[in-house]
Amino acid sequence: MNGEEASSAYMNASAIPNDIRRDLVALLPRLRRFALAVTGDALTADALVQDVCARAIQKSHHWKGKGRIESWLFSLIRTAWSDETKKRGNLGPAEIGASQSADAHGPATRTLLCLPEGFAGTLLLADVEHFDYAEAASILGISAELFASRLCAARLHLSSLPPEPMERRA
Repeated sequence: MNGEEASSAYMNASAIPNDIRRDLVALLPRLRRFALAVTGDALTADALVQDVCARAIQKSHHWKGKGRIESWLFSLIRTAWSDETKKRGNLGPAEIGASQSADAHGPATRTLLCLPEGFAGTLLLADVEHFDYAEAASILGISAELFASRLCAARLHLSSLPPEPMERRA
């Protein structure tokens, strides 16, 4: 390997983490929104996103550039949260403090956080992030049929909720 090839190889190796970091910065709002849907708590979601971003940078060699990077990152969030809940003894968002943080958000976020466990992430991936069923199911680690069932149940749950009162503006 001559000096030019070695320099090119070094530049290509160092370009991958820079691309991951750039992509991470652009995806932070979406990652946080998904983490909030999964955890139900803003502080926990922020810590989860920070941890996943660090993992993504360290493990950037696992992402081969095929498919959408956000699918990989959302899967990392889901896996990291699953691991964390196992460590904590399967505590859900309600036990961690979701009810306290829900009041600090707008009506849409409060409604999303009040969905039964598993429904918020499903609804978010399909209706906000616009993943197809197969890709969203893969992110959540469930079958496409279960994903479709959860999505239907989440939509039915939302349709049964009373509308939020509108604020009057002067």
